[in-house]
Amino acid sequence: MPPADHVRTDFVCLTLVDPRGWFLMQERDEHAPVWPDAWCFPGGGIEPGETAREGAVRELEEETGIRVAPDDLTDLGELEVDSTHGRFRYHVFAAPTELGDADVDCREGRRIVFVDPATIEALPVVRSTEVALSAVRDWAADHTPVPPDDARGFAGVILVDRRGWILMQERDEHARIDPDCWGLSGGHLEDGEDPAVGALRELEEETGVNVEPADLREVGAFANDHRESYGTWDRMWVYAAACELSDADIDCREGRRIVFVDPEVARGLPLTKGAEAIVPAFLRSEVYASMAP
Repeated sequence: MPPADHVRTDFVCLTLVDPRGWFLMQERDEHAPVWPDAWCFPGGGIEPGETAREGAVRELEEETGIRVAPDDLTDLGELEVDSTHGRFRYHVFAAPTELGDADVDCREGRRIVFVDPATIEALPVVRSTEVALSAVRDWAADHTPVPPDDARGFAGVILVDRRGWILMQERDEHARIDPDCWGLSGGHLEDGEDPAVGALRELEEETGVNVEPADLREVGAFANDHRESYGTWDRMWVYAAACELSDADIDCREGRRIVFVDPEVARGLPLTKGAEAIVPAFLRSEVYASMAP
């Protein structure tokens, strides 16, 4: 038996960061020998003769089916962890990716998916991953992959009514992107079109609502996974505006319906791939807080 102060040094973890800035994480199941039902970065023990980098690549492939080139990994260092299971050091790696949940073959645990880093604190997290989070966040701030300059551009406006409900569109079965899902009023920018101008145009075309440019608040630019439809990650500029409108004022000209939705309900709807990131981010934002009652 190793002495009480023994420190193991043969562990690694590797997370992938997608263009949204989300981290690939595994939800361990009830059968995990340690930390059952908790979330962690993919990883495990290094085999004899392996380097830490080689072990990280192997563990990711064994758990997800994803193979990354060793040179694509960034070494974030070796961290020491004190936990109820002992003290150990392990190497932390990160790498950019343009893959998504559909590309992951979950071979271990309950599920392996990309997770919005803003939600991680609300999850039960393995102690080693908790220690590594700061380093991964710092790396992702400067290395999250972004859509190329020639990516398709989209823009949309989120209207917020006096209750704090947000205008959303239920797409129908004919939509090329994310049919039968809920998203935002918006669409393609025309060649050379300013995003704010395009967002207002799309809002009027889809709803009949005209908003003054001065009433727009910029929410941000988001990466949208349109690989299933176009084979690319694209960019969407999102704006918001407070309004005194109701459902009766909306002329639904596209999709199944366009209505104001309670934010708590919105979080549980089947959302488009873009809205999955945009809606929660907007509801956490200072822009929304300034409009909500």
